[in-house]
Amino acid sequence: MKINEILLEKKLKKDKKKLDEPKKKSKKDLDDLDKDDDAPAVDADDDTGIPHLVMQLRKALDVNGDYPITFQDGKQIKLARKDIEEFLEKYLSLKPYDREMMQKLAIQNLRSFHAAIQAVEEPAPRHRIKGTRYMTSFAGDFDDK
Repeated sequence: MKINEILLEKKLKKDKKKLDEPKKKSKKDLDDLDKDDDAPAVDADDDTGIPHLVMQLRKALDVNGDYPITFQDGKQIKLARKDIEEFLEKYLSLKPYDREMMQKLAIQNLRSFHAAIQAVEEPAPRHRIKGTRYMTSFAGDFDDK
């Protein structure tokens, strides 16, 4: 036998062993992101399995309202584009705590979704003092300046 044939046989045996053994990742191959690769598509605080309402609404907006929104009562309803745009506009104008409350109300059912749109108040306009300054808690101190 020639040396080339012997080396080729050894290489084939090694390759066969590698194929037969299940592949194990070494510690070098693992990183912190491997643990989170299979993260669920639902809200982490929500154990009902319903996708996040805002994500559902954005998907529906992308396809002109032709995407059913899943509510907590189990119904899937296609909403009008106007309602989706109105909800998202008000949702994005709110502060985080108010967003969460609006979201909890709206995800319950269709009636509560419309109630959430109506219930949200627009922020009160700030009153001008003089020029381009706006009222603050110090408004009285700077009125004459």
